[in-house]
Amino acid sequence: MRRTVRTRYMVGLVVALLTFMVGASAEAKLVPKVDNFVILLDQSGSMYMQYEAMKQTRMSVAKAVLSEMNNQICQLGYKGGIYLFAPFQQVLPLGVYDRAKFAAALKTVKDDQEIFGRQTPMEKGINDLGAAVAGLQGKTVIIIVTDGGANVGGDPVQAAKAIAAKAPQVCFIVLSVDPEGKTGKEITEQIAKINNCSTLVDARQFAGNKAAQEKFVKDVFCEDVPEPVAAPPPPPPPPVAPPPPPVKKIVLRGINFDFDKANIKPEFTPVLDEGVDILKSNPDVKVVIKGYTDSTGKEAYNQKLSERRAQSVLDYFAKKGIDKNRMQAVGYGMKDPIANNKTKDGRALNRRVELQVVQ
Repeated sequence: MRRTVRTRYMVGLVVALLTFMVGASAEAKLVPKVDNFVILLDQSGSMYMQYEAMKQTRMSVAKAVLSEMNNQICQLGYKGGIYLFAPFQQVLPLGVYDRAKFAAALKTVKDDQEIFGRQTPMEKGINDLGAAVAGLQGKTVIIIVTDGGANVGGDPVQAAKAIAAKAPQVCFIVLSVDPEGKTGKEITEQIAKINNCSTLVDARQFAGNKAAQEKFVKDVFCEDVPEPVAAPPPPPPPPVAPPPPPVKKIVLRGINFDFDKANIKPEFTPVLDEGVDILKSNPDVKVVIKGYTDSTGKEAYNQKLSERRAQSVLDYFAKKGIDKNRMQAVGYGMKDPIANNKTKDGRALNRRVELQVVQ
């Protein structure tokens, strides 16, 4: 197996990894090449930041990749499980792989979480996973889905090496989701070089390359073996995706204000433009634009300041073509803080604007 798949587009990753089901020939059948596989998904704050290449958060891209994988994976009796780290959390305990259970478990992973203050103890997450999967028999593939960020704790590469030293049949596949700077790139590359069966997938070169896709699937998960009987029946058609649910909530992450200010800073306009696009795509949706302040100052003054902040966002949306009749600006002053007002970072988070869909 190649150690590193050098690529650039996450679109290729979705296609490449998730074509597990390779058509069997008339005189062959698919058999598993692994006994267990475990997904270790990074839920740190950086995974909820925007991945510009896909116009989504990194977590949204990661969940899409894993959902597509689940739609295609062969049900060949191996064990599977899903775990999160930063913090460590069991989503689906190890058991005989079942597509429906995997789909339900993936849906429980949060699409949105607070970014500020969410550290990335990757080393601890890998160590905790090692304890959770200790004693597994046979070949095990650990699929780490991450941007490589690790800013708290020990060395995640050493943690992965420790697992491989105790269990030589463990392989690491790192699904690199927009590596977080030079350090994130180095961490993902080093984990992918721990042993001969580990690899890094960042799969742009897989896009449109059917031969490379099929080779990767057979290298990692399954292979054809001769069978002197009739070919197995064709796989069932892929499930039909349900229509998207109605918009109930619009989350614009990262719109904050300087102390005692209501003007929109230029770096926040891309986030507001996402809100514009959502409102244009849902013309029947009406929203309340809710402004907030931190606890500094007098209540009456902060009430007026929060109203000005909400009105600033309303005016921005109106200039971008959103009908003012669909929007209402309301100030809530110091109410409903989302962070600790005793800290500088907490006060910065509380100086915010939120959008609430009106039913």
